[in-house]
Amino acid sequence: MDPLPTLATLFLIFLVATYYVLVPFLSAKVEPVGEDTADRTIALELRKVNLFKQIREAEFEREMGLINEEDFDRTKADLVAEVAEVMRELDGMTRNQAPPENGAAASGCPNCGTPIVPGARFCTQCGTAVGDACPGCGATVSPGDRFCASCGRGLLN
Repeated sequence: MDPLPTLATLFLIFLVATYYVLVPFLSAKVEPVGEDTADRTIALELRKVNLFKQIREAEFEREMGLINEEDFDRTKADLVAEVAEVMRELDGMTRNQAPPENGAAASGCPNCGTPIVPGARFCTQCGTAVGDACPGCGATVSPGDRFCASCGRGLLN
């Protein structure tokens, strides 16, 4: 039996497999046309929390003598500036956020009436517990829910 057809077949299979493996890496990345405001808010909140953690870690490293005072001051100034930028963006998103469409999601704090930020568990004005809210529409959700009953959005656990 001649090995040439077998080698040609194996080489062809190798080329096809290589093509399918490399195409995702070589193709242009598709960016979403419109980013969901709630997703962006969550991402910014997580970024803010991570920046605060980095500040605490830098303070710990300074106290342990792992970094000198100059490096600490420079690092902290950079992190604080980045936190301020993230908080400004969050504040701008909160101000520009359109009111929810359904009446249930438009509820405010039971204590002071301040509108509840989607996904918030406490009132930003008085600190009253307001329960879990859908990050998409602001409707109240139960702790075990995986999806919002009002808008159908998947909930983070």
